[in-house]
Amino acid sequence: MKRVISKLMLLALLATVHAQNYEDGYQYDDSENPKEYVEDSYDPDSTPVFKANSQHFSVEVGGDITFPCDVENLGGHVVMFKHILLNGEHQLLFVGSIPLKPAAKFTRNENSFILSGVTRRNAGKYVCRIETSPAIELMHTLDVQFPAMVKRVSDEIQRVVQGSSVTLECVSEGNPPAAISWSRQQGHLPSGAQSEEGLSITMENVDRHVEGTYICTASNGIGDPSSASMTIEVEYPPEVTTSQAMLHTGEGDQAKLICIVHGRPNPLVSWSKDGKPINPDHHIIEHDSFHRHTLTINKVREGDFGVYTCTAENSQGQREKTLKLTGLPKVPKMTSSPAGGEKITYTLTWETESYTPITQYRLRYRKFKPNVTSQAPGQWIDRLHSPKLSKENFTGPIHHMSHAIEDLEPATDYEASVSVENKFGWSETSKPFQFYTRKEVAIGQSASGCGTVTLSMALLKLVLGAFLS
Repeated sequence: MKRVISKLMLLALLATVHAQNYEDGYQYDDSENPKEYVEDSYDPDSTPVFKANSQHFSVEVGGDITFPCDVENLGGHVVMFKHILLNGEHQLLFVGSIPLKPAAKFTRNENSFILSGVTRRNAGKYVCRIETSPAIELMHTLDVQFPAMVKRVSDEIQRVVQGSSVTLECVSEGNPPAAISWSRQQGHLPSGAQSEEGLSITMENVDRHVEGTYICTASNGIGDPSSASMTIEVEYPPEVTTSQAMLHTGEGDQAKLICIVHGRPNPLVSWSKDGKPINPDHHIIEHDSFHRHTLTINKVREGDFGVYTCTAENSQGQREKTLKLTGLPKVPKMTSSPAGGEKITYTLTWETESYTPITQYRLRYRKFKPNVTSQAPGQWIDRLHSPKLSKENFTGPIHHMSHAIEDLEPATDYEASVSVENKFGWSETSKPFQFYTRKEVAIGQSASGCGTVTLSMALLKLVLGAFLS
Protein backbone atom coordinates (compact mmCIF):
# COMPACT_ATOMS: atom_id res chain seq x y z
CA MET A 1 0.00 0.00 0.00
CA LYS A 2 2.91 2.34 0.93
CA ARG A 3 4.60 1.65 -2.42
CA VAL A 4 1.37 2.46 -4.35
CA ILE A 5 0.97 5.73 -2.46
CA SER A 6 4.65 6.58 -3.01
CA LYS A 7 4.34 5.95 -6.74
CA LEU A 8 1.19 8.09 -6.90
CA MET A 9 3.01 10.86 -5.03
CA LEU A 10 5.96 10.58 -7.38
CA LEU A 11 3.68 10.79 -10.45
CA ALA A 12 1.98 13.77 -8.95
CA LEU A 13 5.27 15.48 -8.28
CA LEU A 14 6.53 14.70 -11.75
CA ALA A 15 3.35 16.10 -13.20
CA THR A 16 3.79 19.26 -11.13
CA VAL A 17 7.38 19.64 -12.27
CA HIS A 18 6.41 18.99 -15.89
CA ALA A 19 3.52 21.45 -15.69
CA GLN A 20 5.95 24.05 -14.33
CA ASN A 21 8.25 23.34 -17.27
CA TYR A 22 5.28 23.68 -19.67
CA GLU A 23 4.44 27.11 -18.28
CA ASP A 24 8.05 28.07 -18.92
CA GLY A 25 7.71 27.25 -22.64
CA TYR A 26 7.13 23.52 -22.89
CA GLN A 27 4.11 21.94 -24.58
CA TYR A 28 2.58 18.72 -23.31
CA ASP A 29 1.65 16.22 -26.02
CA ASP A 30 -0.33 13.23 -24.76
CA SER A 31 -1.24 11.83 -28.16
CA GLU A 32 1.40 9.15 -28.10
CA ASN A 33 3.53 9.18 -24.93
CA PRO A 34 2.20 10.91 -21.82
CA LYS A 35 5.72 10.95 -20.25
CA GLU A 36 7.27 13.08 -23.00
CA TYR A 37 7.15 16.84 -23.26
CA VAL A 38 7.74 18.77 -26.45
CA GLU A 39 9.19 22.26 -26.68
CA ASP A 40 9.29 24.43 -29.77
CA SER A 41 13.12 24.48 -29.57
CA TYR A 42 13.56 21.04 -27.94
CA ASP A 43 15.87 18.62 -29.74
CA PRO A 44 14.58 15.08 -29.14
CA ASP A 45 17.97 13.66 -30.12
CA SER A 46 19.70 15.43 -27.20
CA THR A 47 20.16 12.99 -24.32
CA PRO A 48 20.94 14.20 -20.75
CA VAL A 49 24.50 13.39 -19.62
CA PHE A 50 25.97 13.69 -16.11
CA LYS A 51 29.05 15.84 -16.22
CA ALA A 52 30.28 14.76 -12.75
CA ASN A 53 32.03 11.47 -12.02
CA SER A 54 31.13 9.00 -9.31
CA GLN A 55 33.04 9.81 -6.14
CA HIS A 56 33.85 8.22 -2.78
CA PHE A 57 33.63 10.71 0.07
CA SER A 58 35.03 10.23 3.60
CA VAL A 59 33.96 12.70 6.21
CA GLU A 60 33.93 12.78 10.00
CA VAL A 61 30.71 13.01 11.96
CA GLY A 62 29.55 16.63 12.06
CA GLY A 63 31.19 17.59 8.77
CA ASP A 64 29.60 18.81 5.50
CA ILE A 65 29.61 17.22 2.04
CA THR A 66 28.43 18.22 -1.45
CA PHE A 67 27.18 15.60 -3.92
CA PRO A 68 27.55 16.89 -7.50
CA CYS A 69 24.82 15.92 -10.00
CA ASP A 70 25.67 18.39 -12.80
CA VAL A 71 23.95 17.54 -16.11
CA GLU A 72 24.21 18.54 -19.78
CA ASN A 73 21.12 18.54 -22.02
CA LEU A 74 18.72 18.22 -19.11
CA GLY A 75 15.90 19.57 -21.27
CA GLY A 76 12.54 18.87 -19.74
CA HIS A 77 13.84 16.15 -17.48
CA VAL A 78 14.35 16.46 -13.75
CA VAL A 79 17.11 15.15 -11.51
CA MET A 80 15.99 12.90 -8.70
CA PHE A 81 18.27 12.37 -5.70
CA LYS A 82 18.02 9.40 -3.34
CA HIS A 83 19.87 7.74 -0.47
CA ILE A 84 20.53 3.99 -0.28
CA LEU A 85 21.18 3.22 3.38
CA LEU A 86 23.69 0.61 4.57
CA ASN A 87 20.79 -1.73 5.36
CA GLY A 88 19.61 -1.52 1.73
CA GLU A 89 16.66 0.79 2.36
CA HIS A 90 16.01 3.41 -0.38
CA GLN A 91 14.99 6.95 0.54
CA LEU A 92 14.01 9.40 -2.20
CA LEU A 93 15.16 12.84 -1.08
CA PHE A 94 14.53 15.20 -4.02
CA VAL A 95 12.59 15.25 -7.26
CA GLY A 96 13.99 18.24 -9.05
CA SER A 97 13.93 21.10 -6.57
CA ILE A 98 11.18 19.57 -4.46
CA PRO A 99 12.29 17.77 -1.24
CA LEU A 100 10.32 14.60 -0.52
CA LYS A 101 11.52 14.17 3.08
CA PRO A 102 11.67 16.83 5.73
CA ALA A 103 15.44 16.86 5.66
CA ALA A 104 16.66 20.15 6.99
CA LYS A 105 20.28 19.00 6.66
CA PHE A 106 19.93 18.64 2.87
CA THR A 107 19.87 21.66 0.59
CA ARG A 108 19.96 21.93 -3.19
CA ASN A 109 22.18 24.26 -5.15
CA GLU A 110 21.27 23.90 -8.83
CA ASN A 111 22.08 20.25 -9.47
CA SER A 112 24.27 19.72 -6.43
CA PHE A 113 22.97 18.49 -3.10
CA ILE A 114 24.60 19.61 0.15
CA LEU A 115 24.48 17.61 3.38
CA SER A 116 25.33 19.55 6.55
CA GLY A 117 26.15 18.09 9.98
CA VAL A 118 26.83 14.54 8.82
CA THR A 119 25.71 11.73 11.15
CA ARG A 120 26.50 8.01 11.13
CA ARG A 121 23.08 7.29 9.61
CA ASN A 122 24.01 9.35 6.56
CA ALA A 123 26.53 6.73 5.41
CA GLY A 124 25.69 4.77 2.26
CA LYS A 125 25.21 5.41 -1.44
CA TYR A 126 23.68 8.52 -3.01
CA VAL A 127 22.13 8.31 -6.49
CA CYS A 128 21.48 11.10 -8.97
CA ARG A 129 18.86 9.72 -11.41
CA ILE A 130 17.16 10.98 -14.57
CA GLU A 131 14.12 9.09 -15.86
CA THR A 132 15.18 8.80 -19.51
CA SER A 133 14.60 5.66 -21.48
CA PRO A 134 16.55 3.90 -20.24
CA ALA A 135 17.13 5.86 -17.01
CA ILE A 136 20.64 7.16 -16.29
CA GLU A 137 22.25 7.31 -12.84
CA LEU A 138 25.30 8.76 -11.14
CA MET A 139 26.24 7.11 -7.85
CA HIS A 140 28.34 8.54 -5.01
CA THR A 141 29.45 6.74 -1.83
CA LEU A 142 29.65 8.39 1.58
CA ASP A 143 31.88 6.84 4.26
CA VAL A 144 31.18 8.45 7.63
CA GLN A 145 34.10 8.30 10.05
CA PHE A 146 33.32 8.36 13.76
CA PRO A 147 35.26 7.83 17.00
CA ALA A 148 35.72 4.37 18.45
CA MET A 149 33.32 3.22 21.17
CA VAL A 150 34.26 0.25 23.33
CA LYS A 151 31.93 -1.97 25.36
CA ARG A 152 32.53 -4.72 27.92
CA VAL A 153 31.53 -8.23 26.92
CA SER A 154 32.66 -9.70 30.25
CA ASP A 155 31.05 -8.74 33.55
CA GLU A 156 32.38 -5.65 35.24
CA ILE A 157 33.52 -7.73 38.24
CA GLN A 158 35.01 -11.18 37.62
CA ARG A 159 35.15 -13.42 40.71
CA VAL A 160 37.26 -16.54 40.17
CA VAL A 161 38.81 -19.23 42.35
CA GLN A 162 42.58 -19.50 42.68
CA GLY A 163 44.05 -21.88 40.11
CA SER A 164 41.34 -21.36 37.51
CA SER A 165 41.48 -19.23 34.35
CA VAL A 166 39.70 -16.00 33.50
CA THR A 167 39.07 -14.20 30.21
CA LEU A 168 38.25 -10.52 29.82
CA GLU A 169 36.69 -9.42 26.54
CA CYS A 170 35.67 -6.14 24.89
CA VAL A 171 34.17 -5.17 21.54
CA SER A 172 34.35 -1.87 19.76
CA GLU A 173 32.75 -0.02 16.91
CA GLY A 174 34.19 2.85 14.98
CA ASN A 175 35.11 3.93 11.49
CA PRO A 176 37.83 3.27 10.63
CA PRO A 177 37.86 0.05 12.70
CA ALA A 178 39.46 0.53 16.09
CA ALA A 179 42.37 -1.34 17.66
CA ILE A 180 41.85 -2.56 21.25
CA SER A 181 44.66 -2.56 23.79
CA TRP A 182 44.72 -3.86 27.38
CA SER A 183 46.42 -2.35 30.41
CA ARG A 184 46.26 -2.69 34.17
CA GLN A 185 45.39 0.16 36.48
CA GLN A 186 47.88 -0.99 39.13
CA GLY A 187 50.87 -1.35 36.79
CA HIS A 188 52.13 -4.08 34.47
CA LEU A 189 49.99 -6.95 33.21
CA PRO A 190 50.63 -10.40 34.74
CA SER A 191 52.74 -11.22 31.67
CA GLY A 192 55.06 -8.37 32.59
CA ALA A 193 54.07 -6.28 29.56
CA GLN A 194 52.83 -2.73 29.91
CA SER A 195 50.02 -3.41 27.41
CA GLU A 196 48.73 -6.05 25.00
CA GLU A 197 46.47 -5.85 21.93
CA GLY A 198 43.45 -7.99 21.11
CA LEU A 199 39.74 -8.34 21.68
CA SER A 200 40.35 -10.37 24.82
CA ILE A 201 42.98 -11.23 27.40
CA THR A 202 43.19 -14.61 29.18
CA MET A 203 45.02 -15.47 32.40
CA GLU A 204 45.63 -19.08 33.41
CA ASN A 205 46.14 -20.56 36.89
CA VAL A 206 45.36 -17.26 38.58
CA ASP A 207 46.38 -16.28 42.10
CA ARG A 208 45.90 -13.16 44.18
CA HIS A 209 48.67 -11.35 42.31
CA VAL A 210 46.47 -10.98 39.20
CA GLU A 211 43.78 -9.15 41.16
CA GLY A 212 43.09 -5.61 40.05
CA THR A 213 41.33 -3.44 37.51
CA TYR A 214 42.00 -4.09 33.82
CA ILE A 215 41.24 -1.51 31.14
CA CYS A 216 40.45 -2.12 27.47
CA THR A 217 40.97 0.95 25.29
CA ALA A 218 39.78 1.40 21.70
CA SER A 219 41.26 4.03 19.41
CA ASN A 220 41.00 4.68 15.67
CA GLY A 221 42.53 8.14 15.40
CA ILE A 222 39.15 9.89 15.32
CA GLY A 223 38.33 11.81 18.46
CA ASP A 224 39.39 10.60 21.90
CA PRO A 225 40.05 6.93 22.77
CA SER A 226 37.24 5.04 24.51
CA SER A 227 37.85 2.83 27.56
CA ALA A 228 36.03 0.30 29.70
CA SER A 229 37.25 -1.36 32.89
CA MET A 230 36.80 -4.75 34.53
CA THR A 231 37.93 -5.93 37.94
CA ILE A 232 39.24 -9.40 38.82
CA GLU A 233 38.76 -10.74 42.34
CA VAL A 234 40.41 -14.07 43.16
CA GLU A 235 39.13 -16.27 45.96
CA TYR A 236 42.06 -18.02 47.66
CA PRO A 237 42.99 -19.62 51.00
CA PRO A 238 44.59 -17.41 53.64
CA GLU A 239 48.26 -16.55 53.27
CA VAL A 240 49.89 -15.79 56.62
CA THR A 241 53.33 -14.26 57.19
CA THR A 242 54.99 -12.81 60.29
CA SER A 243 57.15 -9.75 60.64
CA GLN A 244 59.19 -11.49 63.38
CA ALA A 245 59.00 -15.22 64.12
CA MET A 246 60.80 -14.76 67.46
CA LEU A 247 60.35 -11.66 69.59
CA HIS A 248 62.80 -11.00 72.42
CA THR A 249 61.53 -8.82 75.24
CA GLY A 250 61.71 -8.34 78.98
CA GLU A 251 59.34 -8.36 81.90
CA GLY A 252 57.41 -5.12 82.23
CA ASP A 253 57.90 -4.18 78.59
CA GLN A 254 55.26 -4.04 75.86
CA ALA A 255 55.33 -6.69 73.13
CA LYS A 256 53.58 -6.63 69.75
CA LEU A 257 53.06 -9.89 67.85
CA ILE A 258 52.18 -9.20 64.20
CA CYS A 259 50.65 -11.41 61.49
CA ILE A 260 50.18 -10.25 57.90
CA VAL A 261 47.13 -12.04 56.44
CA HIS A 262 45.83 -12.08 52.86
CA GLY A 263 42.82 -14.01 51.65
CA ARG A 264 39.47 -13.79 49.83
CA PRO A 265 36.89 -13.86 51.25
CA ASN A 266 38.46 -11.89 54.09
CA PRO A 267 39.77 -14.46 56.60
CA LEU A 268 38.71 -14.60 60.22
CA VAL A 269 41.84 -14.32 62.39
CA SER A 270 42.19 -15.77 65.91
CA TRP A 271 45.07 -16.06 68.39
CA SER A 272 46.11 -18.82 70.81
CA LYS A 273 49.00 -19.41 73.20
CA ASP A 274 50.52 -22.82 73.75
CA GLY A 275 47.42 -24.32 72.07
CA LYS A 276 44.85 -22.47 74.20
CA PRO A 277 42.58 -19.66 72.89
CA ILE A 278 43.40 -16.16 74.08
CA ASN A 279 40.70 -14.07 75.68
CA PRO A 280 41.63 -10.42 75.09
CA ASP A 281 41.46 -8.04 78.06
CA HIS A 282 43.25 -4.89 79.22
CA HIS A 283 46.48 -6.90 79.42
CA ILE A 284 46.29 -8.53 75.97
CA ILE A 285 44.65 -6.53 73.15
CA GLU A 286 43.83 -7.57 69.56
CA HIS A 287 43.89 -5.00 66.79
CA ASP A 288 43.15 -5.52 63.08
CA SER A 289 44.08 -3.04 60.36
CA PHE A 290 43.37 -4.27 56.83
CA HIS A 291 45.92 -7.12 56.34
CA ARG A 292 47.85 -6.41 59.54
CA HIS A 293 46.72 -8.26 62.69
CA THR A 294 48.42 -7.32 65.97
CA LEU A 295 48.35 -8.91 69.42
CA THR A 296 49.63 -6.37 71.96
CA ILE A 297 50.78 -7.55 75.40
CA ASN A 298 51.12 -4.76 77.94
CA LYS A 299 53.64 -5.08 80.79
CA VAL A 300 54.90 -8.52 79.87
CA ARG A 301 54.91 -11.07 82.69
CA GLU A 302 56.99 -14.21 82.93
CA GLY A 303 53.85 -16.25 82.23
CA ASP A 304 53.38 -14.41 78.91
CA PHE A 305 56.46 -16.02 77.40
CA GLY A 306 55.64 -18.90 75.10
CA VAL A 307 54.52 -19.87 71.60
CA TYR A 308 51.65 -17.91 70.07
CA THR A 309 49.68 -19.05 67.01
CA CYS A 310 47.97 -16.76 64.52
CA THR A 311 45.21 -18.72 62.68
CA ALA A 312 43.39 -17.39 59.59
CA GLU A 313 40.39 -19.15 58.05
CA ASN A 314 37.97 -18.52 55.17
CA SER A 315 35.81 -20.61 52.82
CA GLN A 316 38.90 -21.61 50.79
CA GLY A 317 40.90 -23.04 53.68
CA GLN A 318 42.86 -22.42 56.87
CA ARG A 319 46.47 -21.39 57.50
CA GLU A 320 48.48 -20.51 60.61
CA LYS A 321 51.86 -19.18 61.76
CA THR A 322 53.60 -19.44 65.12
CA LEU A 323 55.45 -16.65 66.89
CA LYS A 324 57.63 -17.11 69.95
CA LEU A 325 57.69 -14.51 72.70
CA THR A 326 60.83 -15.09 74.73
CA GLY A 327 63.05 -13.57 77.39
CA LEU A 328 66.08 -15.49 76.08
CA PRO A 329 69.13 -13.50 74.93
CA LYS A 330 69.63 -12.98 71.22
CA VAL A 331 72.43 -14.74 69.35
CA PRO A 332 75.75 -13.02 70.17
CA LYS A 333 77.30 -10.91 67.42
CA MET A 334 81.10 -10.73 67.18
CA THR A 335 82.57 -7.22 67.16
CA SER A 336 86.36 -7.82 67.36
CA SER A 337 88.76 -7.63 64.42
CA PRO A 338 90.01 -10.93 62.97
CA ALA A 339 93.59 -9.65 63.14
CA GLY A 340 95.12 -10.19 66.58
CA GLY A 341 97.79 -7.82 67.92
CA GLU A 342 99.44 -10.26 70.30
CA LYS A 343 101.54 -13.38 69.71
CA ILE A 344 99.88 -15.83 72.06
CA THR A 345 96.71 -14.06 73.26
CA TYR A 346 93.61 -12.74 71.56
CA THR A 347 90.76 -10.67 73.02
CA LEU A 348 87.39 -11.75 71.60
CA THR A 349 84.59 -9.16 71.87
CA TRP A 350 80.88 -9.52 71.17
CA GLU A 351 77.52 -8.03 71.97
CA THR A 352 74.13 -9.56 72.66
CA GLU A 353 70.64 -8.33 73.42
CA SER A 354 69.09 -9.42 76.71
CA TYR A 355 66.46 -7.71 78.85
CA THR A 356 67.82 -9.44 81.98
CA PRO A 357 71.44 -9.78 83.18
CA ILE A 358 73.76 -12.32 81.55
CA THR A 359 74.62 -14.94 84.17
CA GLN A 360 77.30 -16.85 82.23
CA TYR A 361 78.66 -17.48 78.76
CA ARG A 362 80.10 -20.45 76.93
CA LEU A 363 83.22 -20.00 74.82
CA ARG A 364 84.48 -22.59 72.33
CA TYR A 365 87.61 -22.17 70.19
CA ARG A 366 90.10 -24.29 68.21
CA LYS A 367 92.79 -24.09 65.54
CA PHE A 368 91.42 -23.43 62.09
CA LYS A 369 93.14 -24.62 58.88
CA PRO A 370 91.00 -23.45 55.96
CA ASN A 371 93.64 -23.97 53.26
CA VAL A 372 95.32 -27.18 54.43
CA THR A 373 93.40 -30.35 53.55
CA SER A 374 96.00 -32.74 54.99
CA GLN A 375 95.60 -31.44 58.53
CA ALA A 376 92.25 -31.37 60.28
CA PRO A 377 91.25 -28.46 62.56
CA GLY A 378 92.18 -28.75 66.19
CA GLN A 379 89.97 -30.02 68.99
CA TRP A 380 87.44 -27.64 70.47
CA ILE A 381 88.35 -26.10 73.80
CA ASP A 382 84.99 -25.60 75.53
CA ARG A 383 84.66 -23.54 78.75
CA LEU A 384 81.93 -21.84 80.82
CA HIS A 385 82.72 -18.40 82.22
CA SER A 386 81.08 -15.86 84.48
CA PRO A 387 80.90 -12.34 83.01
CA LYS A 388 82.44 -9.31 84.65
CA LEU A 389 79.44 -7.12 85.44
CA SER A 390 79.89 -3.42 84.75
CA LYS A 391 77.37 -0.68 84.08
CA GLU A 392 79.63 0.60 81.31
CA ASN A 393 79.01 -2.61 79.38
CA PHE A 394 75.25 -1.98 78.98
CA THR A 395 73.48 0.12 76.34
CA GLY A 396 69.81 -0.46 76.97
CA PRO A 397 69.25 -4.19 76.47
CA ILE A 398 72.58 -4.49 74.58
CA HIS A 399 75.40 -6.20 76.54
CA HIS A 400 79.01 -5.60 75.38
CA MET A 401 81.21 -8.50 76.44
CA SER A 402 84.82 -9.69 75.98
CA HIS A 403 87.17 -12.53 76.86
CA ALA A 404 90.96 -12.78 76.60
CA ILE A 405 91.99 -16.16 75.20
CA GLU A 406 95.49 -17.14 76.36
CA ASP A 407 98.16 -19.72 75.57
CA LEU A 408 97.61 -19.52 71.81
CA GLU A 409 100.26 -20.22 69.18
CA PRO A 410 101.87 -17.33 67.27
CA ALA A 411 100.79 -16.63 63.69
CA THR A 412 98.02 -19.20 63.88
CA ASP A 413 94.41 -19.17 62.63
CA TYR A 414 91.63 -19.96 65.07
CA GLU A 415 87.86 -20.02 65.10
CA ALA A 416 85.53 -19.39 68.03
CA SER A 417 81.82 -19.33 68.90
CA VAL A 418 79.90 -17.97 71.87
CA SER A 419 76.52 -18.47 73.53
CA VAL A 420 75.15 -16.58 76.56
CA GLU A 421 72.69 -17.34 79.33
CA ASN A 422 70.24 -15.27 81.35
CA LYS A 423 67.64 -16.38 83.89
CA PHE A 424 65.36 -17.66 81.11
CA GLY A 425 67.99 -19.86 79.48
CA TRP A 426 70.65 -20.02 76.81
CA SER A 427 70.79 -18.13 73.54
CA GLU A 428 71.58 -19.85 70.27
CA THR A 429 75.28 -20.27 69.52
CA SER A 430 76.91 -17.69 67.26
CA LYS A 431 78.32 -18.69 63.92
CA PRO A 432 82.05 -19.62 64.00
CA PHE A 433 84.24 -16.52 63.89
CA GLN A 434 87.75 -16.73 62.38
CA PHE A 435 90.71 -14.82 63.86
CA TYR A 436 94.49 -15.18 64.04
CA THR A 437 97.34 -14.26 66.35
CA ARG A 438 99.99 -11.73 65.31
CA LYS A 439 101.77 -12.64 62.10
CA GLU A 440 105.58 -12.39 61.67
CA VAL A 441 107.44 -11.89 58.39
CA ALA A 442 110.52 -13.86 57.21
CA ILE A 443 113.20 -11.47 55.88
CA GLY A 444 116.11 -13.79 55.01
CA GLN A 445 118.23 -16.84 55.77
CA SER A 446 120.99 -17.08 58.40
CA ALA A 447 124.59 -17.20 57.23
CA SER A 448 124.79 -20.90 57.91
CA GLY A 449 121.55 -21.49 56.02
CA CYS A 450 120.21 -23.35 59.01
CA GLY A 451 117.28 -21.10 59.82
CA THR A 452 115.14 -18.12 58.99
CA VAL A 453 115.41 -14.75 60.68
CA THR A 454 111.95 -13.31 61.48
CA LEU A 455 110.86 -9.89 62.61
CA SER A 456 107.56 -8.52 63.68
CA MET A 457 105.76 -6.13 61.36
CA ALA A 458 106.52 -3.23 63.72
CA LEU A 459 110.25 -4.02 63.76
CA LEU A 460 110.27 -4.46 60.00
CA LYS A 461 108.80 -0.99 59.56
CA LEU A 462 111.56 0.47 61.80
CA VAL A 463 114.29 -1.29 59.81
CA LEU A 464 112.88 -0.16 56.47
CA GLY A 465 112.44 3.36 57.75
CA ALA A 466 116.02 3.58 58.90
CA PHE A 467 117.29 2.13 55.63
CA LEU A 468 115.32 4.52 53.47
CA SER A 469 116.41 7.58 55.51
